[in-house]
Amino acid sequence: MQVIYKPRASGKTLEVIKMSAEKDYYIVCQNRKECSRIFHIAQELGLNMPFPVSFDEFLEKRYCGRHIKGFIIDNADMLLQYLAQAPIKCITLTKEVD
Repeated sequence: MQVIYKPRASGKTLEVIKMSAEKDYYIVCQNRKECSRIFHIAQELGLNMPFPVSFDEFLEKRYCGRHIKGFIIDNADMLLQYLAQAPIKCITLTKEVD
């Protein structure tokens, strides 16, 4: 699993749009409005990518899993906070061994 860790407004979403178009992965983002915004950016750049999935759709598995090669979670911190009733103060990630 690749982790993109950069400040706000530093090009993370643009990076995942390009990855989605290249690998045919679905981007998971906050809501349908953000899904549309991301998809329109890709179109403006001339990139062909799957239409993104909202947090709700992702959590409720409202997508066709048979054809999905992978997911890219845009703003994973927001997804984790979306799941919690109190602020999340720390997370750990398991590093994959090469």
